[in-house]
Amino acid sequence: MITAMRWISITIISSVIFWVGGVNLWNNVSVGLLIFTAFIVTITIGSGHGMVLETKPELQILSELQNIETKLDLLSKEVEEIKKTMEE
Repeated sequence: MITAMRWISITIISSVIFWVGGVNLWNNVSVGLLIFTAFIVTITIGSGHGMVLETKPELQILSELQNIETKLDLLSKEVEEIKKTMEE
C-alpha cells in the first residue's frame, strides 16, 4: 500500500516537473534520478533490508528488563564483596 502511494506520488511529481519545465535534458535527468531512487528504496524495503524495527510484545520487554535488573543486583552484590575483600 505504501509502495503504491510512493509510486503514485512520484508519477505526480514527474508530471508536474514535465508540465512546468517542459521536456528537456535536465528534467529528464531529474525525473530519472527520482525514479531510480524510488526503485532502489522499493527493492530495499521489499527485500527486508529496510529500516524495519522489530517490535516485541510488551510483556516480553518487561520480563527482559526484570532479568537485567536482577543481574545488575547480583553484580552490585559481587562488587560490594570485592570491595570488602580489598579493604581487609
